[in-house]
Amino acid sequence: MYASWNARAVGLGLTAGDTVEVAAQAGFGAVDLLLRDLVESGVDPRSVRGRMDELELRGGAWPLPVHWRGNPEQFAEDLRDLPRYARAAATLDLQRTGTWVLPETDSTFFPGTEGDDLLRQTVRLHVERLGKIAEILADHGSRLGLEIMGPASARRGPGAVFVHQYRRLAEHLGELRAEHPNVGVLVDAFHLFAAGEGVEAGFVWGVDSVVWVHVADSANPDRLRLLDQQRALPGETGLADCRGLLKRLAEEGYDGPVTVEPLKHCRSLQGLDALATARRTLASLQTVWPSPLADACTRRPKASSMTIRP
Repeated sequence: MYASWNARAVGLGLTAGDTVEVAAQAGFGAVDLLLRDLVESGVDPRSVRGRMDELELRGGAWPLPVHWRGNPEQFAEDLRDLPRYARAAATLDLQRTGTWVLPETDSTFFPGTEGDDLLRQTVRLHVERLGKIAEILADHGSRLGLEIMGPASARRGPGAVFVHQYRRLAEHLGELRAEHPNVGVLVDAFHLFAAGEGVEAGFVWGVDSVVWVHVADSANPDRLRLLDQQRALPGETGLADCRGLLKRLAEEGYDGPVTVEPLKHCRSLQGLDALATARRTLASLQTVWPSPLADACTRRPKASSMTIRP
């Protein structure tokens, strides 16, 4: 496994070019990129890949740019655009993406439906829509990781609980996994803590199914009142078992990216410029990584003299 820099995950709105430069200067061996922003800006992915190669950066992961939980029209529009983004991802050596699944049933998707019928319809929504996404991704060599929303505060509607814990993935979405082998799990240490689950719950389909890993600590020990944005850097509070998660992944030979995701409200990153943010983010992994930090950066970047904007 390897540490991958994700600017958006720490609240920075950098371009793809600046994201690559910051990653290299900070000492990361890999980088996550926002494909929708890159493609829509008109930047040639080949030029970004060329710079990544110069700096000896490998591709990490890319957030899924599809609003599949929205109305059918929006989903259809995003699905039409997905092949463009997936092609760009392949050019950039980004072969992993992820999305979160619904933590509770929502009758607004199926007016007049409730109880077991609503549960069945919710399962079908996930299987059909995520299945279509997975098919496109498979055509371009990408895998899709499913993430949960662990905090109880994410379940505020009148619906019943759905996939609010990782163990529920197998219970409700096993059909999706069976039909699309490129579908797996995006394991998030913060959400494991929020859901009250141990590390093993993240391996509900086995370690080989892990597509992407997010690590962040919790800034609030009260799971009942915990908000999604109440996060800290890995190892800061010890509430989320970031160390245990990474140790288990290392033991099982996980070979994918690990992204630090404390989000923009993280107190330890307030007031820092982009490069200082990246350096502190990478340093936080030192406290939880199961081996020397250099092992997290599998490609050593060359020095860069480019000035990065905050």
